Amino acid sequence: MDPLALPLSVLLALWAPLPSSQGRAVVQGPDAVHEAADDVSPWGLGRASLERWVADFGPLARASAVLPSPADPLPGLAAAVDAGEGVVMESASGRSVLLVPWASGASVTWQVEEMPAPLPPLDASQARRDVHSATEAAIDALIELDLARERPELADTLNDLITAVVDPRLLPPGLDPRRRTLLERSLRLRAICTLALEDDGAAATAQQAERRGAILRPLLAAARRGVGAATEWWAH
Repeated sequence: MDPLALPLSVLLALWAPLPSSQGRAVVQGPDAVHEAADDVSPWGLGRASLERWVADFGPLARASAVLPSPADPLPGLAAAVDAGEGVVMESASGRSVLLVPWASGASVTWQVEEMPAPLPPLDASQARRDVHSATEAAIDALIELDLARERPELADTLNDLITAVVDPRLLPPGLDPRRRTLLERSLRLRAICTLALEDDGAAATAQQAERRGAILRPLLAAARRGVGAATEWWAH
């Protein structure tokens, strides 16, 4: 499994500003059918293929992926917490929506929710600083917690993560190198923290598991924010 696999919402946020057959193929894959369900507000466009919905939504003013969780919710994103991901889109006409992907077999339904207010801009510069310091903290925590002793296989996996990169075929041509770097670093941090938090039963005591979570979950939150900031796009 690709440790830096891109969530569907990240793919859509990166490619929505550049509608193309390549983008459609990357987001939907070779076999999946993607549909948008947008019928809950006066602005609603009904049910349509994702490609048609994006075209009908009108010129984009903004797009960004979000990876919310109960531990670090963001205003207006409650509908995406269970899925763990979503895409915020704003149209040039002023409409702000949240798209949440729900997969069923090879099909994905993007539930469209009206945003009560636009999401505040994401700060990429701050995210870069946070991800850098959080990555150092995560490495220090893994050494301090001595997870390699509890789970010897973890060391090899973490070594692989250090050099892992995003498949360039999944990224739009001309993506700002700073955004790509932030995306990869954030995904690495996310994968490191997720791996280290897996299987709390491996900890010798519940106290150790609780300590591990207390240290790593805030770092995981920084990774999620970094992913979102890396995908944020604004019309010029």
